[in-house]
Amino acid sequence: MTTKALSDAHVMHLAALRAQSAVIDAEGLRIGSQYVMFFAEAGLMREHVTRLTEGFTRPNVLEVGLGLGVFATQLLEREVGSFTAIEPHPEVALMARTRVVDAFDVPVRVLVDPWQLVTLPADAFDAIMYDTWPPDGHADSDFAEFVAHVAMRCLRPGGRFSFFHSGTSIGPARRAVLDRQFARWTAYPHTMPAEQTPPHWTKPSRDFLVPIATKGGA
Repeated sequence: MTTKALSDAHVMHLAALRAQSAVIDAEGLRIGSQYVMFFAEAGLMREHVTRLTEGFTRPNVLEVGLGLGVFATQLLEREVGSFTAIEPHPEVALMARTRVVDAFDVPVRVLVDPWQLVTLPADAFDAIMYDTWPPDGHADSDFAEFVAHVAMRCLRPGGRFSFFHSGTSIGPARRAVLDRQFARWTAYPHTMPAEQTPPHWTKPSRDFLVPIATKGGA
């Protein structure tokens, strides 16, 4: 089940996003003039992968927001059963597929649509990583909608959900969603070493959290 419709704000945001060119350089991925993802985030994404997949045998993994492919690159070190990625910017999706995704030796799908318009199978994934670029003012509402209508439907019982989070605390809106929807959750701190900070670093902090939420019913 998906919403099968985008709000006017989402339609305009998606059109503006797709109108901008995507460039990968030594630091990371730029869309237009803005850096949106960095190779220096590899350590952070490695921790996401480890905590999402540990204890599973050949987990089926969904990534929402493929971007530069840093999470997918770390996932290549893990023996998975399948990998599905959602990336609504066609140029970004193509570059990531060429650089990273085609290296998987398991079934792979790259869906070039916003997650609201994608139909995914129920009870299909052991792990979901969520890292999107929503319209201004829609981050928390999109998060709540995704968890309620996608993550809870598509995760198997005992499956795990994580999301990109910059900073040292999770806001009350997202905490409420995690408390309401998942059997349990926790968040692990991660700090990027200062010497690894890229020259054009755009994130508000080098401190992150790695949230891990587990669906009940296992």
